[in-house]
Amino acid sequence: MSSLSTGAAAKRGLGIIKKIPVNLFLLAGIILFFAIITRPGTFFSIRNFMNIIEQSIVLAIVALAACVALISKGVDLSLGMTMSMSGVIAAQLSSEMGFPLVATFAVSILSGTLMGMLNGLIISKNKIAPFIITLATTNIARSLAFLFSGIQTVRAGDPAFRWIGSSHLFGYIPVGVFVVLILYWAVNYLMTKRKLGTYIYAVGGNEGVSRLTGINVARVKFLTYTITGTLGAIAGIMLTSRMGAANPAQGQGFEFFAIASAVVGGVSMFGGRGSVWKTLTGTLIIATLRNGLNMASMQASLQMITLGVVVVGVVIADTWLRKEA
Repeated sequence: MSSLSTGAAAKRGLGIIKKIPVNLFLLAGIILFFAIITRPGTFFSIRNFMNIIEQSIVLAIVALAACVALISKGVDLSLGMTMSMSGVIAAQLSSEMGFPLVATFAVSILSGTLMGMLNGLIISKNKIAPFIITLATTNIARSLAFLFSGIQTVRAGDPAFRWIGSSHLFGYIPVGVFVVLILYWAVNYLMTKRKLGTYIYAVGGNEGVSRLTGINVARVKFLTYTITGTLGAIAGIMLTSRMGAANPAQGQGFEFFAIASAVVGGVSMFGGRGSVWKTLTGTLIIATLRNGLNMASMQASLQMITLGVVVVGVVIADTWLRKEA
């Protein structure tokens, strides 16, 4: 009887382990690796882990936008410049023009939403690859960011504005963490409980079949990029609030790390598959990897190569799994 009970307990334990996302094992492996190769007390410390979480806040929001776009079998390369544009607008309205905080956030988020709507309108009405459209609108957002900033850094000195991105609750929990959790809960609810989310998955999985079943594919694409633009604007506000200033180039490069986070989190580059919450674990993996590489004193160019290899490896694995399926 004891051997039977031991075997049953072992099976239950194995079942629990199988339910744990692979991403969490990967994250644990990365943490263990850098804890071994870095100087004791530097990487593996509460202070550094809190630093990683703070660094993940803005990236997590942009990765959420990338997740939604990728699930629809699209991509939004204008996210970085949308962040810059919205951040500059927020800093100008808040610090330079004295707008109330609510009005500042509303106008700044609206600017990103409009950029997303522009992307969605063009993509939904033309059979042009989304990466070409969003690459083109990147220049529009960049030009607007330079126009609104006067080609210079804009301070964001309003204490109320700075609070959301740089303050901590209970002394150590960043306020931004709660913003991230609320956004992820809302988008996960949209993607799993509402028709629009189901349609986004369907269009990403097979656009032709979706159209035959009566789904308004153009409308779904338009709303998808409207969502990504809105999230990009929120990320820009959070980044400006954290840095205490905004400049026209501060969002540059975020789109790459956002896509990397979503892909590492299990979102398929081929559309139709992915999880909002797993994207958050992908963000933590990328943020931890970047932090560890910095702690290991690796050159910035080599860091980009390493991250690129990781993303390529995940895409190859995704392609292989799809072929097997």
